[in-house]
Amino acid sequence: MSRALELFMEKASVREEVREAVRELAERPLKEILAYMIRGEVDSTGLYKFLHEKLPDGYPKERFKKFLEMERGHDLEVSRLFRTLFPGEGVPDVRLKSWARVFWERDYRLRTVGDYLKVLEIGMDAEQLSEMVYKMLAELLENPEHKKLMESLAEDEREHYEFLRAEYDFYSKIERQKALKELINKIKKEDG
Repeated sequence: MSRALELFMEKASVREEVREAVRELAERPLKEILAYMIRGEVDSTGLYKFLHEKLPDGYPKERFKKFLEMERGHDLEVSRLFRTLFPGEGVPDVRLKSWARVFWERDYRLRTVGDYLKVLEIGMDAEQLSEMVYKMLAELLENPEHKKLMESLAEDEREHYEFLRAEYDFYSKIERQKALKELINKIKKEDG
Protein backbone atom coordinates (compact mmCIF):
# COMPACT_ATOMS: atom_id res chain seq x y z
CA MET A 1 0.00 0.00 0.00
CA SER A 2 1.35 3.44 -0.87
CA ARG A 3 2.21 5.89 1.94
CA ALA A 4 -0.29 8.42 0.53
CA LEU A 5 -3.09 5.84 0.68
CA GLU A 6 -2.01 4.83 4.21
CA LEU A 7 -2.16 8.46 5.35
CA PHE A 8 -5.57 8.96 3.74
CA MET A 9 -6.95 5.87 5.42
CA GLU A 10 -5.45 6.91 8.77
CA LYS A 11 -7.04 10.38 8.51
CA ALA A 12 -10.41 8.90 7.52
CA SER A 13 -10.17 6.54 10.48
CA VAL A 14 -9.43 9.41 12.88
CA ARG A 15 -12.35 11.46 11.53
CA GLU A 16 -14.59 8.46 12.10
CA GLU A 17 -13.19 8.09 15.63
CA VAL A 18 -14.08 11.73 16.36
CA ARG A 19 -17.62 11.19 15.06
CA GLU A 20 -17.92 7.98 17.07
CA ALA A 21 -16.77 9.74 20.25
CA VAL A 22 -19.41 12.44 19.74
CA ARG A 23 -22.09 9.77 19.14
CA GLU A 24 -21.06 7.99 22.34
CA LEU A 25 -21.11 11.22 24.32
CA ALA A 26 -24.53 12.15 22.96
CA GLU A 27 -25.92 9.04 24.64
CA ARG A 28 -24.41 9.92 28.02
CA PRO A 29 -25.98 12.03 30.76
CA LEU A 30 -25.08 15.73 30.89
CA LYS A 31 -22.90 15.17 33.96
CA GLU A 32 -20.68 12.73 32.06
CA ILE A 33 -20.44 14.96 29.00
CA LEU A 34 -19.26 17.85 31.16
CA ALA A 35 -16.82 15.56 33.00
CA TYR A 36 -15.38 14.43 29.67
CA MET A 37 -14.91 18.06 28.60
CA ILE A 38 -13.19 18.95 31.86
CA ARG A 39 -10.70 16.14 31.28
CA GLY A 40 -10.35 17.19 27.65
CA GLU A 41 -9.47 20.75 28.64
CA VAL A 42 -6.83 19.49 31.06
CA ASP A 43 -5.40 17.29 28.28
CA SER A 44 -5.38 20.22 25.84
CA THR A 45 -3.62 22.39 28.40
CA GLY A 46 -0.92 19.73 28.64
CA LEU A 47 -0.59 19.51 24.86
CA TYR A 48 -0.14 23.26 24.43
CA LYS A 49 2.22 23.44 27.40
CA PHE A 50 4.35 20.75 25.76
CA LEU A 51 4.40 22.61 22.44
CA HIS A 52 5.21 25.93 24.10
CA GLU A 53 8.07 24.45 26.12
CA LYS A 54 9.57 22.06 23.55
CA LEU A 55 9.39 23.90 20.24
CA PRO A 56 12.57 25.58 19.07
CA ASP A 57 12.65 29.21 18.03
CA GLY A 58 11.01 29.86 14.69
CA TYR A 59 7.84 28.03 15.64
CA PRO A 60 4.76 29.79 17.07
CA LYS A 61 5.66 29.23 20.74
CA GLU A 62 3.85 32.34 21.95
CA ARG A 63 0.67 31.36 20.11
CA PHE A 64 0.73 28.02 21.91
CA LYS A 65 1.27 29.84 25.20
CA LYS A 66 -1.89 31.85 24.46
CA PHE A 67 -3.79 28.62 23.70
CA LEU A 68 -2.44 27.10 26.92
CA GLU A 69 -3.88 30.01 28.91
CA MET A 70 -7.19 29.80 27.04
CA GLU A 71 -7.49 26.07 27.72
CA ARG A 72 -6.86 26.67 31.43
CA GLY A 73 -9.68 29.21 31.32
CA HIS A 74 -11.93 26.72 29.55
CA ASP A 75 -11.21 24.16 32.27
CA LEU A 76 -12.20 26.67 34.94
CA GLU A 77 -15.39 27.67 33.10
CA VAL A 78 -16.54 24.10 32.48
CA SER A 79 -15.65 23.12 36.06
CA ARG A 80 -17.63 26.10 37.36
CA LEU A 81 -20.61 25.12 35.22
CA PHE A 82 -20.36 21.54 36.49
CA ARG A 83 -20.43 22.76 40.11
CA THR A 84 -23.40 25.00 39.32
CA LEU A 85 -25.42 22.21 37.71
CA PHE A 86 -24.31 19.46 40.10
CA PRO A 87 -23.54 21.14 43.45
CA GLY A 88 -21.65 19.01 45.93
CA GLU A 89 -21.09 16.19 43.43
CA GLY A 90 -17.71 14.94 42.28
CA VAL A 91 -16.70 14.87 38.65
CA PRO A 92 -17.14 11.28 37.40
CA ASP A 93 -14.44 9.48 35.47
CA VAL A 94 -15.65 9.05 31.90
CA ARG A 95 -13.73 6.45 29.97
CA LEU A 96 -13.76 7.50 26.35
CA LYS A 97 -10.90 8.06 23.95
CA SER A 98 -8.70 11.04 24.64
CA TRP A 99 -6.50 12.26 21.81
CA ALA A 100 -4.15 14.14 24.08
CA ARG A 101 -3.75 10.99 26.16
CA VAL A 102 -2.62 9.20 22.99
CA PHE A 103 -0.02 11.94 22.61
CA TRP A 104 1.29 11.47 26.18
CA GLU A 105 1.22 7.67 26.02
CA ARG A 106 3.38 7.69 22.92
CA ASP A 107 5.85 10.03 24.62
CA TYR A 108 6.30 12.26 21.58
CA ARG A 109 9.55 14.05 21.01
CA LEU A 110 9.89 16.98 18.65
CA ARG A 111 13.02 16.01 16.74
CA THR A 112 11.69 16.42 13.21
CA VAL A 113 9.06 18.29 11.26
CA GLY A 114 7.28 14.94 10.98
CA ASP A 115 7.10 14.74 14.79
CA TYR A 116 5.59 18.21 14.90
CA LEU A 117 3.05 17.23 12.24
CA LYS A 118 1.96 14.20 14.29
CA VAL A 119 1.39 16.39 17.37
CA LEU A 120 -0.53 18.90 15.26
CA GLU A 121 -2.74 16.08 13.94
CA ILE A 122 -3.58 15.02 17.49
CA GLY A 123 -4.30 18.63 18.41
CA MET A 124 -6.56 19.14 15.38
CA ASP A 125 -8.54 16.01 16.20
CA ALA A 126 -8.92 17.06 19.84
CA GLU A 127 -10.03 20.58 18.86
CA GLN A 128 -12.58 19.25 16.36
CA LEU A 129 -14.00 16.93 18.98
CA SER A 130 -14.17 19.72 21.57
CA GLU A 131 -15.90 22.07 19.14
CA MET A 132 -18.51 19.44 18.28
CA VAL A 133 -19.18 18.58 21.92
CA TYR A 134 -19.48 22.22 22.97
CA LYS A 135 -22.01 22.75 20.17
CA MET A 136 -23.92 19.71 21.39
CA LEU A 137 -23.85 21.09 24.95
CA ALA A 138 -25.15 24.44 23.69
CA GLU A 139 -28.16 22.59 22.30
CA LEU A 140 -28.70 20.53 25.47
CA LEU A 141 -28.46 23.33 28.01
CA GLU A 142 -31.54 25.45 28.62
CA ASN A 143 -30.05 28.40 30.50
CA PRO A 144 -29.19 31.17 27.95
CA GLU A 145 -25.95 32.06 29.79
CA HIS A 146 -24.82 28.43 29.74
CA LYS A 147 -25.70 28.15 26.05
CA LYS A 148 -23.71 31.31 25.30
CA LEU A 149 -20.71 29.97 27.23
CA MET A 150 -20.75 26.71 25.25
CA GLU A 151 -21.04 28.60 21.96
CA SER A 152 -18.11 30.79 22.94
CA LEU A 153 -15.99 27.77 23.88
CA ALA A 154 -16.89 26.11 20.57
CA GLU A 155 -15.69 29.24 18.74
CA ASP A 156 -12.39 29.17 20.64
CA GLU A 157 -11.90 25.52 19.73
CA ARG A 158 -12.63 26.34 16.07
CA GLU A 159 -10.00 29.12 16.21
CA HIS A 160 -7.46 26.69 17.67
CA TYR A 161 -8.28 24.11 15.01
CA GLU A 162 -7.90 26.63 12.19
CA PHE A 163 -4.51 27.74 13.49
CA LEU A 164 -3.31 24.15 13.90
CA ARG A 165 -4.59 23.35 10.41
CA ALA A 166 -2.65 26.28 8.91
CA GLU A 167 0.50 25.16 10.75
CA TYR A 168 -0.04 21.62 9.55
CA ASP A 169 -0.53 22.71 5.94
CA PHE A 170 2.57 24.92 6.04
CA TYR A 171 4.89 22.30 7.55
CA SER A 172 3.50 19.39 5.56
CA LYS A 173 4.35 21.38 2.43
CA ILE A 174 7.93 21.64 3.70
CA GLU A 175 7.97 17.87 4.32
CA ARG A 176 6.68 17.17 0.80
CA GLN A 177 9.31 19.48 -0.71
CA LYS A 178 12.03 17.72 1.30
CA ALA A 179 10.78 14.30 0.15
CA LEU A 180 10.73 15.49 -3.46
CA LYS A 181 14.31 16.77 -3.21
CA GLU A 182 15.40 13.43 -1.73
CA LEU A 183 13.68 11.56 -4.55
CA ILE A 184 15.32 13.77 -7.20
CA ASN A 185 18.73 13.26 -5.60
CA LYS A 186 18.18 9.49 -5.48
CA ILE A 187 17.20 9.43 -9.16
CA LYS A 188 20.25 11.53 -10.08
CA LYS A 189 22.54 9.12 -8.21
CA GLU A 190 20.96 6.11 -9.91
CA ASP A 191 21.28 7.74 -13.35
CA GLY A 192 24.79 9.05 -12.69
